[in-house]
Parts: sequence; structure tokens; C-alpha cells
Amino acid sequence: MSVETPPLLSRPPEEGARRLALSFLDQAAAAHPRLSHPADAPDAGDLENPEDTEDTEALHDFRVALRRLRSCLKAYAEPLAGSVPKKLARRLRRLAQATGPGRDTEVQMDWLRGRSKHLSSAHRAGLAWQLARLQERLHEAYGDLLHEVAAEFPGLETKLRQRLSVYQTEVHLDAGGPSPSFGHVTAAILREQVADLEDRLARVRAPEDEEEAHRARISAKRLRYLVEPFTDEIPGAAPLVKSLKGFQDLLGELHDAHVLEAELSTAVETAAAGRAHRLFALALQETPDAALLRAERRRTREPGLLALARQNRARRDQLFARLQGGWLEGRAEDFLSRMEDLATEMDLL
Repeated sequence: MSVETPPLLSRPPEEGARRLALSFLDQAAAAHPRLSHPADAPDAGDLENPEDTEDTEALHDFRVALRRLRSCLKAYAEPLAGSVPKKLARRLRRLAQATGPGRDTEVQMDWLRGRSKHLSSAHRAGLAWQLARLQERLHEAYGDLLHEVAAEFPGLETKLRQRLSVYQTEVHLDAGGPSPSFGHVTAAILREQVADLEDRLARVRAPEDEEEAHRARISAKRLRYLVEPFTDEIPGAAPLVKSLKGFQDLLGELHDAHVLEAELSTAVETAAAGRAHRLFALALQETPDAALLRAERRRTREPGLLALARQNRARRDQLFARLQGGWLEGRAEDFLSRMEDLATEMDLL
């Protein structure tokens, strides 16, 4: 006779939190063997037709699993108290942070490749030069990541499984009333995170509010990670998760635009300084080559980089307008109210 498995939200908080954390650890372990160095990644010279590779999907899956695991451990810190020592948590944080640079560089490259058809032929030299710089950075980032993962993840996975798979608890038969469920604990956390998101959104007022928008994005991500595992248990959760995903993606694109603007600013300085040094060296040769000097003067990357910066600024402003029209200045009240209703529903499980 088969025994029906009780819903996760109806279980004791300690058990629910551990089962959830272990599921995210399983996801990371499944993605881990697929990680490999992107030796066959699209060439930087292919501006319009890059091909997706299994490497990028593996990195995405591994990175998201680690982020979900860290978010779970942080959200359920109280029922998991003492389960994951600080030293082990720091190792997990370092490994999760190591997955960031490669993925961020890929995102920048994807957007820049899409700009090729919007640039004049004179500006494409700047685009090709910047893509080549990012391709080299991506290669290095993957190398560093694979070294870090190979050294850290197997042992970290083993220790986390040992700490999360077993726990002891006390049952007080004379306690007044039933013990709180995992759903009750999750509902309380959900209310706290909804309040945090509301506060973060109120701080975003202009396209230049980079730090405030980034913090709102992190808050939205934590809220989504908290609710998403329960879409099968609570039918009303799925539409809210979908809205959160769209909101998070919008804030993510805005963050990418902020990061790329800083990157292009540095790139313009690097390109100009490099050309100045080459011109200086050519001019100081014993017999300067006039043809080489003329060619070097014409080999400018800065105009293309500036054109990309203007397009990226326009993207930033368009993204902020969408954010403002859908989520800022009180426009998120209905969504936040529905999240509060979801917490009430969890409380009853």
C-alpha cells in the first residue's frame, strides 16, 4: 500500500527547510558535471550569429542552484540554526560569487552582438575590439571558475549533505496547541520580504539610482525564490511568481545597463590611451614611418564605443520608464497585497 507524501508546507519547519535546501543542493550537483571550459564558445568576430553552448546553460543552472540554496539557508536561518556553520556558509558564498563574472560577461557580450546592425561600418571596429576584450575576460573567468569549483564543490556538497540530512528535535506532549508548520514559518518570512521589497521600491526614483534598483532586484529575487517551490501546493502562487519573474528580469536588464555603462566608460579610456601610446612609440622611431602613423591615427575605436554608450543609455532610460510605469510610485500595491494574501493562505496549511 502506497503512503501519500504530505505537502511540504504542512511538515515541521526543520524538516521542510532541510528538504528544500537539499533539493537546491541536488540541482547544483546535477549541473556540476556539465561545467566545462568554453573552448568552442562563439568567436568575438561573429557579431550577429553567436550559437548557444551547453557550457552557458550549465553555468546558469549551477549558479542559480547555488543562489537558491544560499537564499534558502538565509531565509530559514532560525529553523536551521546551527545546521550550517559560518565557515561552511562562507565557503558556499565564495563559490557562488565565483560564478558571477563569467555570467555577467556573457550577458554583456550578448547585448553588444545585437548592436552590430545598429552601427555604421565606421563604428564596428570599436564593437569588435570590445567584444575581443570581453571574450578574453570570459575565457579567464571560466578558467578561474572551473578551478574553484573543482577544488571546492565536491567537499562542500558532502559536508552540506551531512549537516542538512539529519536533525534532532524535541516533542513536548504537554505543549499547548499544535506546533507551527513549515507553512506558518514561511508565511512569516514572506510578510517580512514583502515589506522589504515595498521599502526598496520606494527608494528607486530616477534612472541614475543604480544601487537602490539593484537592492530592489535582490529583494525581488529572494521573494521569488521563497515562493516558487510552492506553486504546486498553492494554485494562486504561480501567477505571482510569473509576475515576479518579469519584474526581476526588468530590474536585471536595468542593472546590466548600469554595469555596461561603467564598462564602456573604462573601455573608451583604455582605447584612447592605447592608441596614444602606439602613436607616441611610432613618432619616436629613428625614422618614423608616415604611412604607419596615418594608419594608426585612423584606427580609432573610441567613436564606436561612444555610439554603443549612447545606445546603452537609451536602453537604460527605456527600461526605467517601463519600471516606473509598472512598479514605482505606488503601482505595485495590488501585487504586494496579493502576496500578503498568499502569506495568509500559507498560514492555514
